[in-house]
Amino acid sequence: MPTAYKIRPAKPEDFDLLVEDYLSLWDSYDVPREHHRSDAGHIIRNFLAEAAAQFELGAFVCEYKGIPIASACCQVRRSPYPEILKEPHRKIGYVWSVYISADHQKQGLGSALMGHCLDHLRHIGCTSVILHSSDAGQRLYQKLGFTGTDELGISWED
Repeated sequence: MPTAYKIRPAKPEDFDLLVEDYLSLWDSYDVPREHHRSDAGHIIRNFLAEAAAQFELGAFVCEYKGIPIASACCQVRRSPYPEILKEPHRKIGYVWSVYISADHQKQGLGSALMGHCLDHLRHIGCTSVILHSSDAGQRLYQKLGFTGTDELGISWED
């Protein structure tokens, strides 16, 4: 990552930036904004606040010459089923947003932001980390050691 870029922990006053980056992430998947719920920003803001209060949120902002151009968010995963194992034996981290503005991609920022997320999740005692990758991110995540899982899915959308 070139030295003109600086990564710092996000502060609560950065939540609006994190909201917009998350929406922009969906834009990059060619999902039209009209497909978003009308209260999407509110939902994301509440998700961030809840993650900070209950799920050990790790959020990071990358700046270029003092201007935010990328961000990443991670936390302890919200389990979709009853968790019966104690944390030292199973505490799963989840990376749910890595966004880099188009004109700053291919600078090593994804690796650097992921490094901050992985350090955070390791520091809070996570025993493993999962994420759901776009096609564009697969190579980066595999380079960082992520492997496929046994998760299966079905989609009824065209």
